[in-house]
Amino acid sequence: MKILIVSVDFPPHTDGVSTVSHELATRLALAGEEVIVIGPSDKGDRDYDSRQKFKVYRSPFYEFGYLRFIPLLILVPCVIIRHHIKYVIPMNIAYGGIIAYFLQKILGFSYSMWAYGYEFGKFEKKPFMKKLYLKIYANADFVAAITNYVKDRLVKFGVEPKKVILVKPGTDPEKFFPDKVEAAFFNKYGLAGKKIILSVGRLVERKGADMTIRAMKEVVKKVPDALYVIAGAGPFKERLVEIANEEGVLSCVRFLGRLPQEELSLFYNACDCFIMASRTLDEKGDVEGYGIVYLEANACGKPVIGGRDGGMGEAIEDKVTGLLVNSFDTKEISCAIINLLSDQALARRLGQNGRRRVVDELNWARAIEKFYRKLKDKGQSP
Repeated sequence: MKILIVSVDFPPHTDGVSTVSHELATRLALAGEEVIVIGPSDKGDRDYDSRQKFKVYRSPFYEFGYLRFIPLLILVPCVIIRHHIKYVIPMNIAYGGIIAYFLQKILGFSYSMWAYGYEFGKFEKKPFMKKLYLKIYANADFVAAITNYVKDRLVKFGVEPKKVILVKPGTDPEKFFPDKVEAAFFNKYGLAGKKIILSVGRLVERKGADMTIRAMKEVVKKVPDALYVIAGAGPFKERLVEIANEEGVLSCVRFLGRLPQEELSLFYNACDCFIMASRTLDEKGDVEGYGIVYLEANACGKPVIGGRDGGMGEAIEDKVTGLLVNSFDTKEISCAIINLLSDQALARRLGQNGRRRVVDELNWARAIEKFYRKLKDKGQSP
């Protein structure tokens, strides 16, 4: 079967949806399906594309918000017609989902959707968009929700419960695993002799790096050699630098920008704990539906800290694989960091539990197998 995956988030761009899209394409191709991807143009995409087992078409204007919709309107039907596509998987409802809905009957294909949680808040109070989204979901074979939290949100939004399946993303324990980090790496990034708190993710307000920066004021009083390392890029960076200056903690905060994928595992292994204290921003309808980065850090044997909002409680087992905190409370955040930096036995236990959970439950092999099984149940593949 020829399958087209349409995603406005795809490597080498790094975020959760990019990771899901990559793993889905890779593992469906390994299962013997002919996979084609439409993804955004990005720096380094030619090198990435040359190493894949599937064909990738690149769409321009990724950085221009809704303008990215225009080339997709042309590219998606052209690829469907050229390759005789009979099944489409849009990874983003606002782009591929809308296009698939309007082209489905004209070009004669079926489709299924993924849902992450952030889709609903922005449009629940906009009747036209809500009605359109519900039609898109209704016409899909099924909708894969990444957590029970997202599944419940879908049903509350108005999607039929029988349409929704739970597919919790995971990570690859063969790619992310506990490993020794050489001194040269610490020296290269000026990390030698530091207690490293790591964040990896897009720099947007929801991710909560601002509150962690504020919490560092208390952390360094108890752990003077603590260093908060922030890996990622995004529109909130300038404000984060301002906050670090305002709080007088710029010397113990390091901004690394977007990391090369080949070094990501090294950073996880180099850190003492991982944090992404994401929070729900009700006024913007912005929510964290899960958090694959927690699982990547856990897979490397590291304890993690996350917010209680959204679906993060399904990525982190509180006091088992990490610590859940009130992501609006800097005192709670600082206490959690101090606990993990000061209590090595606790940090080790949480990290080991996290690694075990990834190996046993939350890995990509299990997740994509469940999605693929549902796809075949719909009679779309022999």
